[in-house]
Amino acid sequence: FLMVIPPILGEALLDGMKIVKGAAAGTSDISVLSLVVGFLAAFISGCVACKWMINIVKKGKLIYFAIYCAIAGAVTIACTLM
Repeated sequence: FLMVIPPILGEALLDGMKIVKGAAAGTSDISVLSLVVGFLAAFISGCVACKWMINIVKKGKLIYFAIYCAIAGAVTIACTLM
């Protein structure tokens, strides 16, 4: 699993550079501002979610984590079957 992370990050970096270069040249429909805002929103919400889940696990209230996992799994299965 860990061996795959560098190639994935490298590919994401190359794709990001292509998008930014296309936006700078005016050939892309995606603006740099949109990319930055989207990245920041995803980063902040991800950090908040991780902090929230770590606090739940530290408190030992794993029933909430189990419910969260069940809901996430059900949503994933439902989306896959559609």
